[in-house]
Amino acid sequence: MEDYEAENEIKRNKDRSPSPDVKSTAVVKYTAFQSPVGYARLQCNTDLNLPPSNWGGIDTYGLKQILTRGTGLSSFRMAHMFPDCVGEVDLISDAECIKKLLKLPYQPNGTVSMMVHRVQNTLLLDDFDVYDYLMKSEWSWLKDFFYENIIKTMSEKERMSLTPARTASALQLTHKFLSHSLLERPQPLPAPVPDTPDWISGPHLPEPESRTEESTPEDSYNRNVLWTFEDIHMLIGSNLPIFGDKDRPCVSLRLRDAREPINVLTGIDYWLDNLMCNVPEVLMCYHLDGIVQKYEPMKTEDLPNMENSKFSPKVIRNVAQNILSFLKSNVTKSGHTYWLFKGPHDDVVKLYDLTSLCPDSLDNPFTTPVAMLLYRVARNMRIMNRTRHVRQLLEHVVQLLQVERYPQIVASSHYMLSDLYVPATTNPACPDFKDEILEPDEDSDFGNSAEFNDNVDRTSEADTENEEREEKKTEDNLEAKGDSLALQVRCLTLKDTGNKNTQHSGSAKEKESVSSGLGVEVPDRCGRALSHALKGLSALHHLTIDKAKEEERVRLKEQIINEEQHPKMANPFEPIKMDYQPMNKKKEPKEHVSRSRRRRRERKQSEKTGNYLIEANSNVDKNAILIRKENNTYPTWHEPNRDDNFAWKLHLKTLLYEKICLAYATLAEYSYAHEQYGFSLKYIELASKCQKLLGSMIIKSRVVDASCLIGRIGDNFFQLSKHWSNLEQYQKQFQKDHDIDKKIRHEIENDLVDETEVTCKDFDLDISLPLSDLEAMKASCAYYRRASEAVPGGAHKRDELQRRLASVCNELAVRYMNDGQQIYMKYAEEDGENSAFPKDIRDQLKSLSHMSAECLDEATSIFESVKDVPNLALLYCNKARYMRFKAHCDRDGSTSEKRSLYNKAEDLYMDALKMLGPRENCGAAAVWDLVSWELSCHLYTKAVSMQDFPDLYGCEVMEVADAFKHALKYCLLSPGPRQYLYQFRAAMIYHRLGSLYHSQFRLTTEDGPKRRTLLNATCTSYQEASVRFAALEDIFMFLAVRLEHVAAMEGHAQISPNVKLKSFQTALELLQQSYSVLMLLKNRDPEEKDTKTEECDEKSLKNEHGLVSLFENRLHHILKSIIQYCRSKTNKDYEKMTDMYKKLYCASLKIVKNDDMRLYAASICDVLNIMNNIAKDFA
Repeated sequence: MEDYEAENEIKRNKDRSPSPDVKSTAVVKYTAFQSPVGYARLQCNTDLNLPPSNWGGIDTYGLKQILTRGTGLSSFRMAHMFPDCVGEVDLISDAECIKKLLKLPYQPNGTVSMMVHRVQNTLLLDDFDVYDYLMKSEWSWLKDFFYENIIKTMSEKERMSLTPARTASALQLTHKFLSHSLLERPQPLPAPVPDTPDWISGPHLPEPESRTEESTPEDSYNRNVLWTFEDIHMLIGSNLPIFGDKDRPCVSLRLRDAREPINVLTGIDYWLDNLMCNVPEVLMCYHLDGIVQKYEPMKTEDLPNMENSKFSPKVIRNVAQNILSFLKSNVTKSGHTYWLFKGPHDDVVKLYDLTSLCPDSLDNPFTTPVAMLLYRVARNMRIMNRTRHVRQLLEHVVQLLQVERYPQIVASSHYMLSDLYVPATTNPACPDFKDEILEPDEDSDFGNSAEFNDNVDRTSEADTENEEREEKKTEDNLEAKGDSLALQVRCLTLKDTGNKNTQHSGSAKEKESVSSGLGVEVPDRCGRALSHALKGLSALHHLTIDKAKEEERVRLKEQIINEEQHPKMANPFEPIKMDYQPMNKKKEPKEHVSRSRRRRRERKQSEKTGNYLIEANSNVDKNAILIRKENNTYPTWHEPNRDDNFAWKLHLKTLLYEKICLAYATLAEYSYAHEQYGFSLKYIELASKCQKLLGSMIIKSRVVDASCLIGRIGDNFFQLSKHWSNLEQYQKQFQKDHDIDKKIRHEIENDLVDETEVTCKDFDLDISLPLSDLEAMKASCAYYRRASEAVPGGAHKRDELQRRLASVCNELAVRYMNDGQQIYMKYAEEDGENSAFPKDIRDQLKSLSHMSAECLDEATSIFESVKDVPNLALLYCNKARYMRFKAHCDRDGSTSEKRSLYNKAEDLYMDALKMLGPRENCGAAAVWDLVSWELSCHLYTKAVSMQDFPDLYGCEVMEVADAFKHALKYCLLSPGPRQYLYQFRAAMIYHRLGSLYHSQFRLTTEDGPKRRTLLNATCTSYQEASVRFAALEDIFMFLAVRLEHVAAMEGHAQISPNVKLKSFQTALELLQQSYSVLMLLKNRDPEEKDTKTEECDEKSLKNEHGLVSLFENRLHHILKSIIQYCRSKTNKDYEKMTDMYKKLYCASLKIVKNDDMRLYAASICDVLNIMNNIAKDFA
């Protein structure tokens, strides 16, 4: 609309309602002519019978519309013009139909014949001329019923009243009056019918096609108005001319015979017309035999109170509310045709559901218009992202339309249904499906498995089947009764329509069930999307393409190939022409073109300019398989060329295959995430076949990237190697094809045969499951290498694939090392540690070592190229482990070679730590801890070997001690998940150091600083070890270390007479300090298993019982030694000490040996308590 109309509309809306008794607002949705238009009052005695000067000319204001009656499905035309109103308003109808219903209480002898349809929450009302329609052959099924059950019950007069009275002369006179009154002749507004918004991205889908009748300019209304009457919202078509001047800016003109008073029906007519268009006044022009007499203005609010024409606006309001309530309660099924009928003397209005009378839905002429409207509304909602009721509408479309006649619309509906379940913006790695319309008490029809059921297409249309089942029951009941009148009929009593708040409720069975939710489970959504896409492909088979179209196909293909091979280039020797237009254009006179001719010309131009090619621009997402399209917006909805079946078939087939490819890619990602690797590989294979077809069609499309698909195959094969025990389950998943999968595979193969040039070799994926887990890992590496080669561009994606390849190479190298270790351990157990390897075993170990080295080198080069420092550090750890493995397996090698391999391993560990940098700033603390632990383990193992085989390695004591201290340096004691392991290793290192110093102490014969230093180092190491074993509650190792410590003190007492007593007393204190650990042994759960230690001295200490028994023996021995020493002295102090230690010794003899460790430990604890009390008494 132009600004002029908008400004007038705003001014009109700001004023109060034209009738204060009721709430009424009107907003012009569309107008074909500028309004209001200026008018002039005619002079008295003007003869209206004479034609005005503009009579018979071009209708520049739409006055001729008053001469014609609305024909055809006017409500459907309005709904097609404004699909956004469908579902939002309560009624869509011609203004005359609304007025006819609202006048029922004041017109008891009137007739009503209207067709009613329901689309969502909106009712569509159309006038139904009984005799006119029954003359048509397609209404034969209704003709028999009408003549048999309605016409026979009427008199001849009543039958004639069904035909509306013709008042051509009065209408002609009114038309002449309005033409005389025109002050100016405004040009018709060029505003076209509003199109569907084009700001939401999506594919171009076909326009709904109606073959029943074509719209003509005479069928359209002067304006379409959104009328709100009380709480009722209506979209109506009105032809009321609106005039205005300086005194009365908005007024309607009425011509009245001065001899006839205005009756109630005419008054209601004038009042409703003004309300519907928000006109505050009416100007009456009275005439006698066409001669103007006078003018009389009247406000709209005064019309109900005119003499001889009084009526109650509240009654009209109640009638509107009651009729709407009656229709809403009983017109419940989309796609059904209802007939609202009232005979001349009926006191009720009857509503028939004619669907039960129609033997076949195709025999109902309303079926196709209803289906087309449902399709357009659903498409409009999908465009504007209002998807709540789209599924239900589209299911009705495919139910109502015959696929043989409307394959494009059916295929497009199935595509939109599939797009509801799997939107085009879906990221396969993270679908994030939301159930937009799921009721709280509804359950999902599918489980969490990636396997979707064969009946997914049936469950996806459960509501439709339930409805069909109910209709079948109804039809069976009707046949059983044998009564043609036994169809669904509802009645509304006229005397109740004027009352307030009359409630009408329909049958519960007729209430349309609330549509179930789309679901949130990926297998459910993707399965249903695939089902609808397959049905869409099947529908396209009904599109016929003749030989000329096949030639057009070849020509179009050659043209595209030629344009790709020979792009248009600028000639450097010719200037580029730059078109320009002058800023001030001269207006040239235009020849007059009629409105209908101009519209036909615009439609032809729009058909020529339609572009249906799909953009091929895309980019690769890092984590998802999908490559989503960008900047692909909906075009303006021009009418396509309906003869070009080939173009539409190709376009829709591309969209459907894109949806299939996306659905399979999403299923593949879901299956991989849920460890269903057989399903994932199967869906990747189907997605690759689909993408291969899309890349070979004339309109090429890219949904998935070859590198992403192949890379995911590598991921699946690697996971197969890690879960090899479940191979049988994965084989069943991979080999099982559902009915939908088989049919889609068949469609793809057939279409691939039709394509003469298949160039997408990257998608030739011959997937077969491996025979062993080692083959799976090798295949994974091969697919990663192929995926890296298939990356179209961008180093980031290639680096990601290279990282995955390096990781699998690393795992493969570790696998070779583990296999070698198993061979080594098996042979060592059978033939002994010192026997030489036979040649075949050596060859196996050498081969495994070589393959492990190759894999490690490849992984190292990859991680260095992509600068992945944390993974490179871990790889250095594995290379160091390889060096240790090689040294361990080489029995025939020299000691220097082994030491060289161990040194290389240590250097690799140190390089890894140096590469990571300080732990606080490296950004990979977990990796740093792991490398440090591996280094500590290596140094510890090396030091243990040097300590256990001193002759073999020829190492000095200090070199071995330094190795242990070096291992202790990299053994972190900070809190963490491995804290127990770290503390145990530290305790073992201290134990080993204590044993090392202890052995050197025993070998040293000279009494001097060296011996004292060794003793202090021994005691310190044993003390650190015992403290850590006590904190870990490791009783066995604690007792072993503590008894070794006691043995060191006893040895010192034997070789140092000066400190003999002090050494024995220190040894006794060490035994007494073991009380807390022995209490742990006493209180230990009898079912608790012994803690496994990393290392123990099996030569001297067999088990805990032996240790405890040794503990008792050493206690007795030390006490006796102290007593003997004290008795050898003559000092009185020693006599007192002798008495104390004798009592202590007597107490120690009370220890009771027992095979039950708890009782044995309890006895020792009791004795230690007694000894402690005795010592206190002598203190």
